[in-house]
Amino acid sequence: MNLSAPVFRKSRLLEGAGAAHGAGSRRWVRSFRSAFTLIELLVVIAIIAILAALLLPSLSRAKTAALSTRCKSNLHQVGLALSMYRIDHRVFPHTVDANTTNTWFTAIMPDLARSTNILKCPTFKGEWPLEQSIVWAFGNAYMRGPTGPDKQVGVSYGYNGFGVGSVNKTLWYENLGLGFVVSPGQEVAQVPEERVVAPSDMIAIADSMPQPGYLQYFSFLLSISSEPSKERHNGGANILFTDGHAASQRNSQLVEDTESNRRRWNLDHQPHPEVSF
Repeated sequence: MNLSAPVFRKSRLLEGAGAAHGAGSRRWVRSFRSAFTLIELLVVIAIIAILAALLLPSLSRAKTAALSTRCKSNLHQVGLALSMYRIDHRVFPHTVDANTTNTWFTAIMPDLARSTNILKCPTFKGEWPLEQSIVWAFGNAYMRGPTGPDKQVGVSYGYNGFGVGSVNKTLWYENLGLGFVVSPGQEVAQVPEERVVAPSDMIAIADSMPQPGYLQYFSFLLSISSEPSKERHNGGANILFTDGHAASQRNSQLVEDTESNRRRWNLDHQPHPEVSF
């Protein structure tokens, strides 16, 4: 019995060593099997790339929509200021009045608490801040020029001063819009608010448009023969109507030559087919 006891103890030790070796082997196998192979890693990377490609356009559209909402909010505030000006004076401001050294937006500035931020569309890439974008020379207002061929200048928003008459300078003095460009010493009456036949369907202010013939210059005056930049609002335009509500539509719809659209540009709500463009 005494001789067999050491043998029993030795076998138990060997069994213990074998068990420990087996547990270590199993842990090593599990660790090896939990690692990614190169093919699995490439598959994961490909899936992530596909998901990113699907999500990025949606994120871009969401950002564009958010900027457009900010722009419309600005226009709503501008509409309130224009309404307050109209209530105080019973008329609309001129596009430019050299006798008072005012543009339409400086005329309503007191009702905006003299803040120029409201008059800045977040998508407009003008080189100069609003207060530096207009230069007065020889009694008239001009847009400050760009410093390079790839620069845009001007203002974020344009005013419907001439209606469809904006297409032709010879018709500018036919009063179809909300206000003229008044030269020094010239006396032109401002447009009374009662002359606007359909305030809810007349364009007052919209995203600025390049001045015809000068594509870098985004004018404070709207022109039905131009259209806003396609880079703003995904090719759409934000519009403030005379009654104060704001809306969005495609650029092409803003300047299309249809009877219904012509009416929206004119204070008498008539299409004026005699004006061609």
